[in-house]
Amino acid sequence: MVVGLTGRSCAGKDTVAGLLDREKFFVIDEDSLGHQALASRKEELAAAFGDGIIAADGSVDRRKLGPIVFADRNKLEILNAITHPWMHDETIRLCRTAEEKGMIAVINAALLESMRFVPECDEVILVEAPYSVRAERAFLREGISEERFRDRDRQQAEIGSSLRRPDVRLTVIVNDGDGYSLSRQVNILCDRLLKEAFLWERRQE
Repeated sequence: MVVGLTGRSCAGKDTVAGLLDREKFFVIDEDSLGHQALASRKEELAAAFGDGIIAADGSVDRRKLGPIVFADRNKLEILNAITHPWMHDETIRLCRTAEEKGMIAVINAALLESMRFVPECDEVILVEAPYSVRAERAFLREGISEERFRDRDRQQAEIGSSLRRPDVRLTVIVNDGDGYSLSRQVNILCDRLLKEAFLWERRQE
């Protein structure tokens, strides 16, 4: 079974991922894969965005690259065109690894839709939180201004927009700051997914 996990910036999808039992759920973190993609595509990125995005240690400086791409949709699309193909192929490979281990693969990706992972998923989890809550989290976590967060949020306006349709099995989790409610929602979801995965395996025998 493959499950997609998505949501806008600071909605809390990583928090949800952290609540999953790692003995039963194989979490594939697209942000982590993004780091690897930046390293493997460093020369292409420098050619596209300038040598100024390269840190003193030779790595791509995400703090310099971020403001460039989040303020300009065209530049964000260039970044995605460079990094996403590698990330997509690696994700599919990891989903197969999860299947071999008898685990549920969870693709943790803000860009689940644009990276075309939805057709690979048996179910999609959309984590939502009010804008004001997400902006405050961004400031506490990263120290970024509300203006910069607004730019980032505008670039993510399409997240979740293609999920509310009959052919997508969607579960919405609300993460508005109530930790007990969040844990309860995740526990109920996990129990159901594990039961469904078990029944699916029995039907394959």
